[in-house]
Amino acid sequence: MTGADVRDLDVPSVVAAVRDTDKFAALKGMLDQAHFWDTLEAERSRSGKSAADFLVALKPNFMMTIKVEDPPLVYTDPELVERWISWLGEAGYTNVRVVEAQNVYSLWYRNRSVDNVARVIGLSGEGYDVHDLTNEQFPFDYGGILGQHFVGESWRDADFRISFAKNKTHDVSRCTLVIKNTYGCLPARDKFTEYHQKREVDTATIDALKHFPVHFAAIDATWSLDGPLGYKEGFDVVRDEDGQVLNSGNIHRTDTVIGGRDLLAVERVGMMKMGLDPDEDSRFYGQAVEAFGERDFEWVGDTCTYEEWLNIGEATCLQLDIGEELGVMAHFFGESMAHVDPVLFPPYKTTWVRKVMHTVGRYFFVRKVRGRKGIRVVPRCHGPVDCRDC
Repeated sequence: MTGADVRDLDVPSVVAAVRDTDKFAALKGMLDQAHFWDTLEAERSRSGKSAADFLVALKPNFMMTIKVEDPPLVYTDPELVERWISWLGEAGYTNVRVVEAQNVYSLWYRNRSVDNVARVIGLSGEGYDVHDLTNEQFPFDYGGILGQHFVGESWRDADFRISFAKNKTHDVSRCTLVIKNTYGCLPARDKFTEYHQKREVDTATIDALKHFPVHFAAIDATWSLDGPLGYKEGFDVVRDEDGQVLNSGNIHRTDTVIGGRDLLAVERVGMMKMGLDPDEDSRFYGQAVEAFGERDFEWVGDTCTYEEWLNIGEATCLQLDIGEELGVMAHFFGESMAHVDPVLFPPYKTTWVRKVMHTVGRYFFVRKVRGRKGIRVVPRCHGPVDCRDC
């Protein structure tokens, strides 16, 4: 990281994975056990600013939203975001911005500004501002693979950056957690072209983190999505009147919030909770380790893998990685498989070709999700106590 490493603080490095059926209790427990408030105060003191002037940028994951969900599955729970911000305000930190950037959905559907999507899912803006990083781009020389590119002003100027990811699998990178969540800060709308075709998305993400590091990272794993296309949409299990499974689902109530001040450590714990081996990763986590190195940390709380979890096979990841770099194919599948609410986000075009495309794409999407093909995780605990017995 340019300048001092944000992990160089005289604050214990703890990753807390707090499991509680009360999501607000889980969030509060995570913040307390992971020394969030000590980390925040240490950074504020180092900046020399007052709490009221200290700019906190909180990056949830919500621009993959295609419909309103109850509970939130694809996007970070807005109630958790707002509760966290309310606690910041009570502590005197009132200069808070929720930030996101637009993506390819803005090319295909109307009403896809960050402000509007935030409003749709219930982010009111009360006590904070919502900022669209796509609409506040400034030139920046990243060097590396990004080179002369752009950065959103709010992310650039923040004194304290928070990555608050949603707990989901991904068909290319196996998971999309706190590191990949920061990829969403890169401001281009056509992310397929800019960060998949012209560049490698994981390398671009790491290059950006070198200049704009994250000071605290968290994962909303209150509800989670696993298996193929888990990052796009959730499906419930469908049973007959005798309780027999007719169609498998990918939704899990995992009742967990994970967080810590070391971005890499939180990513590592998040992957291990999914039953993934971070040491075998060559994408976001592996490249982050190569760029920044690993630090020692303490893992407290729930150390067990999620129950009945399904991961993506490596062959699938490799095949779809190639597909993402083929612009026409990436755009076709990206648009055709998304079951977007047409009232909230009307399509720009409704030709018969697109209707056929959506019908065909939707068929294969549902078939892939319901098929539940992948690597089934063998349950285990990574700590001295088997959490499943607690």
